[in-house]
Amino acid sequence: MTGKSTRITVDLGSDELVKALKIAAVEHRRTVRDIVVEALAMWLASVQTPARKAPRDPATAVAEPSTADKDYRSMMETLNRYRGVGGK
Repeated sequence: MTGKSTRITVDLGSDELVKALKIAAVEHRRTVRDIVVEALAMWLASVQTPARKAPRDPATAVAEPSTADKDYRSMMETLNRYRGVGGK
């Protein structure tokens, strides 16, 4: 990335998530910043649906997790099992 850097502070709400993120960064020889930027970009791309898509009836709509959400949850569950963290 080039240009002016923009900083944010985010409370991830979980020490285990922060630890898993840092471990994954080391294991994959990436920076935490790179992983977070990539994850945010992927998530934003997955939620930006074309306006042409027919709107769903709010009365019958059921919120379904996106593929990216399922992949993320699966990844975190696997990582937590591997690390011995969490209840699963």
